[in-house]
Amino acid sequence: MSAAPFPLLADGSQRPVGEYGGRSITPTEIRVLDASVPAIVRIDRTTLAASLLSLAGADAPVDPYGFAEPGDGTVWVLGGRGRFVHRFSAATGELVDTRSLADPGQGIATLWDRVGIFAVRIGSGERLVLRQENGAFVPFSPLVSRPAPEITSRLIRNLLRSGSGTSKEIPLWYTAGPAEVFLLGRTGGTRSIRVPAFAAPPGPGEPDPEPGAQFTYPVRDAFLRDDGLWILSNQEGARTPLEPGATRGRHAVFLRAGRPDRVVRLDREARALLDAGSRGLVVLFADGVVARVALP
Repeated sequence: MSAAPFPLLADGSQRPVGEYGGRSITPTEIRVLDASVPAIVRIDRTTLAASLLSLAGADAPVDPYGFAEPGDGTVWVLGGRGRFVHRFSAATGELVDTRSLADPGQGIATLWDRVGIFAVRIGSGERLVLRQENGAFVPFSPLVSRPAPEITSRLIRNLLRSGSGTSKEIPLWYTAGPAEVFLLGRTGGTRSIRVPAFAAPPGPGEPDPEPGAQFTYPVRDAFLRDDGLWILSNQEGARTPLEPGATRGRHAVFLRAGRPDRVVRLDREARALLDAGSRGLVVLFADGVVARVALP
């Protein structure tokens, strides 16, 4: 593996990504939000050389809930725990404006040429994926919030995440629940794919001392290619990510129709799949280091 350090400190010293907040892919770059700076780290897909675009001027903290690049010269990032969206210049990183959201967001992403918001939902049966249309965010996908017995469990059960997609589809998944990824199409329709799980569900009769302990958390990241889907495991074993000593993010799996799954065992906890090619992966590990991982 070859590591790529990032020059993020004012004194010129190097350190890895601090608080991972999502990524996007262009033909030449991987772009990673580091919410601890805050900044967009721009990584060359060939060399892994990195440069930094600092995000400046926001008066509310930047959230590590993803970012969107709608192609109008701005970068959109949630702030204030999803109550606001900050728009920064993609050229300078300076704040353009801050807008309040009618529906607080748990995530933000580029849905092709428009901004998508994943809304916070407490009730059941409410639409989760919103897309900007004529200046407003309107429901875009049939994915809805799911019931749970109390508020904290409802919030956990309805955490929705997105990964890197293709020109046709973008992978989405519920953080808590069955091992399943939904592929979102350009018109808002979805199709589901069952994926391998390394998590063991709680045994019958076992107590649930914490909200969310009754769930499993199988998927941590997803990267869709034209020839198949990579997923990064989240929970591994019986301990949930909420419990001390939990094991997570130790396997990446490539799924292709009609072919055996390709499983890659990782030597330490991984946070995200930043890139995926025919020869290997670019992985962000939980310690903040980016490295190439060759395929077996």
